[in-house]
Amino acid sequence: FKIKTVTETNDTGMMKEVLERRFNHSWELPDIILVDGGKGQVNTAKEVLEDKGLSIPVVGLAKGEKRNKNEIVGERPDVKKKTLIKVRDEAHRFAVKYHKKLREKDFLN
Repeated sequence: FKIKTVTETNDTGMMKEVLERRFNHSWELPDIILVDGGKGQVNTAKEVLEDKGLSIPVVGLAKGEKRNKNEIVGERPDVKKKTLIKVRDEAHRFAVKYHKKLREKDFLN
């Protein structure tokens, strides 16, 4: 079996790549973009949108240094904070489940 090690991650770089790929398609545009993170992540999303000539509100949910709060960063959406937190948490749940499935598949091969 393979052992993969990650020594460094580039959160904003990965997010930039995902957003660039998303907006290279002619799919319907979202009404809002919710990012998991603070100023750095929000600014990265805004840079991609600006480069693409798009105007979509971007809001971030930052957990803070001790990861015990949910601070809204960026444009204040017309959406309840509780709803944003639920959406973010569901995205986390989905991503963790998917990555566990990939790791299990890779381990079995």
